Amino acid sequence: MTRSRSAPGNQTLRWLLLLLLLGVAALLSLSIGPTGFSLSNASVLANLRLPRLLLGVAAGGVLAFSGTALQGLLGNPLVDPYTLGVANGAALGTTLGVVLGNPAGISTPLLAIAGAMVTLLAVYAIAQTGGKVTKTGLVLSGVIVGFFLSGLVMLLMVFARRPLDQTIYLLMGNLDIVLTPTRLWLLIASGVAVLGALAWLYGFARSLNIMATNEEVAETLGVNTQSTTRTVFALSSLLVGISVAFTGVISFVGLVVPHLARLIFGPDHARTMPAAFLLGACLLLLADILARLTTPVLPLSVVTAFLGVPFFIYLFRTR
Repeated sequence: MTRSRSAPGNQTLRWLLLLLLLGVAALLSLSIGPTGFSLSNASVLANLRLPRLLLGVAAGGVLAFSGTALQGLLGNPLVDPYTLGVANGAALGTTLGVVLGNPAGISTPLLAIAGAMVTLLAVYAIAQTGGKVTKTGLVLSGVIVGFFLSGLVMLLMVFARRPLDQTIYLLMGNLDIVLTPTRLWLLIASGVAVLGALAWLYGFARSLNIMATNEEVAETLGVNTQSTTRTVFALSSLLVGISVAFTGVISFVGLVVPHLARLIFGPDHARTMPAAFLLGACLLLLADILARLTTPVLPLSVVTAFLGVPFFIYLFRTR
């Protein structure tokens, strides 16, 4: 595996610039709104904009972090956190919450997380042959299950006879959140789970570096590839399920940002995964700012698609 040859000083400067970029994006996110940024509007900042900012940082970071891990695990640059079908399971749970008439209640995120976990088990069961799971089988199973669940989502939307715009905004990404006391505790519990899953997933950085070269070589070097595949897949699915539960499906962040992180910091997952988290947070905050400047406010997936597609084409043509 080719290692990044950047001098330590250059690496430090890149980290500082990345943190500065995140700080600027966060300040802009707090400032955007009818009343601007003012301490006299502390309640607006604390109750509306700060939760939106934290949710954007968490969701963008989680999607990019998971995408980096999955691309390294499966050795496929076109894999993103939604390829394996888990997001479709979470979207199905979200749609059920809307159909049941409680889109802003606690049941909707719980149903989304449950849908993601059930989908995780289904995809892994389908991909398993002879007691083993192959990378190709995992991707194909995820795509097949994802298509099936997308069909179920459309079926529910058609027969529910509820306003489609409500479901569309929930499914296509937004950072609006209603903080009831019960939902706040759910959000805190989910945040703790996310931090634990991120730390656990980061612990596989060395194994992912080795597996990116050759799976047989990884086995000879002591990496349990089956266990690593199972755990990384499960942790990434949990992270994606929680993200979709609160923000809906946000496209392109988990696909494009890992490429950008590797371009800047090299292929070592110990650097690219945290770098991807920060870059993903920056991208999603920027997308949210642009979405809020439009009338009507656009779903986030629309904005991230417009930002992500040209950049991905550029990377494809130049690298």
